[in-house]
Amino acid sequence: MIIANISLDIFSIILSMVPTIYLMDGQYRSSESNKYFLGVCIANILMIIGDMADWMIRDTSWMFVRISLFFLTMLYYVASGLVLYFFARYLEVYLKLSGKVRRVYLTLIVFFCSIQIFFAVASPFTGWIFCVTDNGYQRGSLFLISQIIPFFCGILFLAMVILHCRKMSGREVIFFLLYFFTPVCASVVQTVLRGIAIVNLGVTFALILILVNIQFEHEIALRQQEKKLAEQRIDIMLSQIQPHFLYNTLGTIACLCRDDPQKAEKATEEFAKFLRGNMDSLKARGPIPFERELSHVMNYLYLEKQRFGDRLNVVYKVEATDFFIPPLSLQPLVENAVRHGILKKKEGGTITICTMESDEYAVVMIVDDGIGMEKAGGLPNLGEHGHIGIENVRDRLWIMVKGRMEVDSSDQGTRITLRIPWTGGQGCVF
Repeated sequence: MIIANISLDIFSIILSMVPTIYLMDGQYRSSESNKYFLGVCIANILMIIGDMADWMIRDTSWMFVRISLFFLTMLYYVASGLVLYFFARYLEVYLKLSGKVRRVYLTLIVFFCSIQIFFAVASPFTGWIFCVTDNGYQRGSLFLISQIIPFFCGILFLAMVILHCRKMSGREVIFFLLYFFTPVCASVVQTVLRGIAIVNLGVTFALILILVNIQFEHEIALRQQEKKLAEQRIDIMLSQIQPHFLYNTLGTIACLCRDDPQKAEKATEEFAKFLRGNMDSLKARGPIPFERELSHVMNYLYLEKQRFGDRLNVVYKVEATDFFIPPLSLQPLVENAVRHGILKKKEGGTITICTMESDEYAVVMIVDDGIGMEKAGGLPNLGEHGHIGIENVRDRLWIMVKGRMEVDSSDQGTRITLRIPWTGGQGCVF
């Protein structure tokens, strides 16, 4: 039986490595719920290692061996508490618990898991949960505590799933119920067939079931992401159909033809570049080099400068360009700054575009000294003139390059900061 139980534990460790390796991939580890589930998997492996020591170490007459068994057994009980904690947090994030329910739930979980870990750490010195004698591992006088705590936690988990079952699909409910009842069934079988330890195997199979559910959720999320990007792509295309901008630019060029033919020629060239940049950006299905987006912005600002003259001043402080950005993400932010910030002031103002490097990010800032977003009517969204909304840019920035956007606005102006990880790369398309 000892060899059989050791073999079952080794098999359980190998099975536990499957979701562990899977979730250590960067694209899955970025999810908060997956981080907690990765913690469950790692804690489960440690728990099995601790359990396996009890089967492997039979002769404890040597002090070193006895001490080793003490700490490996302690590892088993500590890890069991960590399994409960990480799974509780996984469930909290998965079910999107909030408010009083979340506070009570987390308080109970922290309380139960802390007790489990406390008694586990204290037992090598007190013998409360277990002790190690010349005959090997022995249960302590308070051993029942280590069994009651997982039982209560399991009841709490089950209650949360039942209370929130309307938020989940039938498939999700079935997977969670299987997660709860698979270890219970294994425990019953182990009780009937004395000597065969299959509880760890039952828990590991339950982890595999949750992993299957995670994969389903990942595929669903990808489909939803693709749909959202497709909708945003339509928004982008609509935003570029702006007759008023085309008419105004052509009117400006017509005036320059009479007053300054050389400027008119230059403006015509910039207008052609702007239109070509629009078309190229609409064709792009992934992030583009920042220099390409910056060039498009410069064409746009040159044309606006010809129209508004001294009312619009532009400053460039570009220190970093070697990174990628979603197409038509910088240009809408600059356009919003010009139209909803600077040009709302009679005397006009200045827009500053600067980039810099940090260890983790390429930083892009669009700063204006306009009237601020509150006076301009809040965050500009896709409106009557088809401007791309800031939330559209924020979403595409995160989905395509894992970048983040911060908006800081007051009546003194607005600063928009983009932080783009150097690892953002060209991995995501739309």
